[in-house]
Amino acid sequence: MFKRTFSIIDRYVARELLLTWLAVTLILLLILLSSVLARLLGDAAAGKIPSDAVWPLLMFTGAQYFILLVPFSLYLGVLLTFSRMYKDNEMAAMGACGISLRSLYRPLFMIVIPVSIVLFYLTLYVMPLISQQAELLKIDMKNRSQLTGLTAGRFNDFDKKKSTIFLQRQSDDGEYMHDVFVHKKNSQAQNQQFENIESADVARRYKDENGRQFILFEQGRLYEGEPGRSDFRITRYEKKGIYMPETKSTAKISRRKSLETSELWGSDKAHYQAELHWRLSLPIAAFLLAMLALPLSYTTPRKGRYSKLALAILTYLIYSNLLGVGETWIEKREVASWVGLWWVHGLQALLIIYWWSIRAGGVKQLMLQKKAVRQM
Repeated sequence: MFKRTFSIIDRYVARELLLTWLAVTLILLLILLSSVLARLLGDAAAGKIPSDAVWPLLMFTGAQYFILLVPFSLYLGVLLTFSRMYKDNEMAAMGACGISLRSLYRPLFMIVIPVSIVLFYLTLYVMPLISQQAELLKIDMKNRSQLTGLTAGRFNDFDKKKSTIFLQRQSDDGEYMHDVFVHKKNSQAQNQQFENIESADVARRYKDENGRQFILFEQGRLYEGEPGRSDFRITRYEKKGIYMPETKSTAKISRRKSLETSELWGSDKAHYQAELHWRLSLPIAAFLLAMLALPLSYTTPRKGRYSKLALAILTYLIYSNLLGVGETWIEKREVASWVGLWWVHGLQALLIIYWWSIRAGGVKQLMLQKKAVRQM
């Protein structure tokens, strides 16, 4: 049934579109994720985030980037595919065989319509879930003890930068620390600032039966006194625990991007309506951009396959910026919610008609073709 419905040309063009789109998406995603991974690894090395949170954050970010990249990558994939066919004279050969430019929308629809449907599901249901999980992970990182952020070979601030801890090295599992140094400022008393300096050859992480976390010093030394004076008190001990307080965060998931789509439908809040229209705009934009890419991809072998790339990117930037402006207008109630972002999509549809008229030889030529068809 499939072979009867779609010709060899349809299957060939659809395969080329699919492979090019997947390649463009993969390349763009790798470029973006490489910079994100470098930033996350830097934050983990600096002790800003736990090391075990790097890969979950990278996966959540990668999933969000993939959904946001689909309209642009599909746009570029269609543009590059048909531009290559023009450059290699494949379009000329198909035209000589009686395959019109309009008939090429059939293999294009084979790719664009399923991708747009999947993107509808991703933006309306999966994207909010990803944002929720990312927020829960960030809340969990805030709730963790500051012990998880200690890094060997550097000074680590904790307790709102009132204390500093340094460890020369630690075991692979982070359980044992060696050559530990702790500097802590005590509260002022009679205009005097007391400081504690504590060091130990070995320290380890410890949790009591109540779940409180400590650093258990072994064979340590405690120096207490006022800076600038020589009367420091030195205490040597065999074992001592230093409590590492946890900061409990009770933040709720309130970001609108984390809200389920069912909460946005029917809401009279302007920012909820703006978020709903933005979610709907991604699959619609993917479809319209793919429709624009076909007439925009026209080139000649002398010009090359990238001759329209700059114009295509400029068109995309204008379209995406208008969507951002329209979303802001909805939030400020400068545009009615029923208008939403449809006016932006309408302008894009007019642009598609304009480029189609150019490819068909102008509006006059289109009218002549329609008249000839009617006479036949």
